[in-house]
Amino acid sequence: MKKGILIIALAVAAAACNNANTAGTDTQSTVAVEATQETGENELFGKEWKLIALNGQAITLDTTFNKEPLLVFDKEKGSINGNGGCNNFMASFKLTDTGGMEISQGGATLMACPNLELEGQFFEGLKQVTNYRIAGDTLFLDNEKKEAIATLAIK
Repeated sequence: MKKGILIIALAVAAAACNNANTAGTDTQSTVAVEATQETGENELFGKEWKLIALNGQAITLDTTFNKEPLLVFDKEKGSINGNGGCNNFMASFKLTDTGGMEISQGGATLMACPNLELEGQFFEGLKQVTNYRIAGDTLFLDNEKKEAIATLAIK
């Protein structure tokens, strides 16, 4: 059993390390994301979405560390890769029949970095996401009240 857990942990870490330019979500939770009418599904995929605000407040990064929070949705692989501002992460997703998305089976590296507090807030915010919408080059991840939890821009 311990050997199996170690193998899984190493596989997750290796996959996350192979994706150095990606972004963050909670590593164990499922996040339901429902597309709004404004959002074309294909606009979400194949782009790096850089976090610019959490709960309506612009984020501030430690400039001595070169990682930034971002998300990349890959439709063909059914995966989301990213960075929370410190740790790389990966997760799988599937589109739902209702025009939404479920994010699950996540894993992340476990480094300590200057942006770790921001990363924790980002991951916690992603747990509250129920909707998304895209306006131009901006992605809004909203809660059930349609309030923006995370605001991201195309990098």
